[in-house]
Amino acid sequence: MIVEVPELWDYKKHGEGIVAEWYKAEGSKVNKGDIVCLIMVSKIKVEVPSPASGTLKRIIAKKGSKVKPGDPLMELEVEE
Repeated sequence: MIVEVPELWDYKKHGEGIVAEWYKAEGSKVNKGDIVCLIMVSKIKVEVPSPASGTLKRIIAKKGSKVKPGDPLMELEVEE
């Protein structure tokens, strides 16, 4: 599944964020709720949790990328 940047900030007020850090690498196992990356918005740090458990197959928004809510963030192979 493609995981999108969640609506964790007011895009109309603060604009785009920048992917500051990835806490999980491609191939890593993640649990639902694990913090996978950090997005800086203005001077606010926004932690992005995984919406499901599985394996992080591909990071789409690399460190330093500008993102907004709804943009593709990562590809997650969901556990059934």
